[in-house]
Amino acid sequence: MNAKFKEFLKTGKGKLTVACCALLISWIFLLTQLSGSFSSWFPDEGRKEGLRREIKKFESEQLVQQKKLKEMEDLRRKYRAMIENSWQFERDGDPELLLRQKVETAAKESELSLNNLGSVRTSRINDDLYFAELDISTSAPFENLMLFIAKIQEIKPRLAWRRITANLMFRPPQQNTKVVTNTAVDTSVQTNLTFNGTIRVIAFDGELPPKTGALVKTTSQTGGKR
Repeated sequence: MNAKFKEFLKTGKGKLTVACCALLISWIFLLTQLSGSFSSWFPDEGRKEGLRREIKKFESEQLVQQKKLKEMEDLRRKYRAMIENSWQFERDGDPELLLRQKVETAAKESELSLNNLGSVRTSRINDDLYFAELDISTSAPFENLMLFIAKIQEIKPRLAWRRITANLMFRPPQQNTKVVTNTAVDTSVQTNLTFNGTIRVIAFDGELPPKTGALVKTTSQTGGKR
């Protein structure tokens, strides 16, 4: 038997068989070294459960990152909306010059005389935004003052009141005013309001940020039954 086997190995077919066997053994050795044990090729329930936990972990992390991305997009959207509603130097002109003019026009349309109209002050918020403020002082009847405030609210870009104080002031009657009895209401006494306030507007003189697109909603492809 051994002699016949030796004779077979000397033939071309025998040498080919030995070479194929050696190659097969080499492949098996490499597969076991690179891929671990053969049991990893056929995962059991424990390994499947571990994979499920890993998938759930990655899905949770994905949801957290999507939430953070949405918060960042919302913050960018709010910042751009604030810029759109602010006083833009290129679009609305120089607020240090035009803010006084707008307030003076509102006072004129309200038939209100301004006792004092200060100069426009500016203070930086950041590299792109700054406050422009203007002090106002007047004394006028209630109706004119309310009309003036309404006119201020109509100005675009929208202005805001940083500070408002108002006090009631009685003006004595004229000498030719008819004297009334104590039981009647003395309508000859005129009442005015002394009004002091500070108007503020946010101004923008930087570069407009690019518009952000809608968030792309991604869905997990690992869902379903496992």
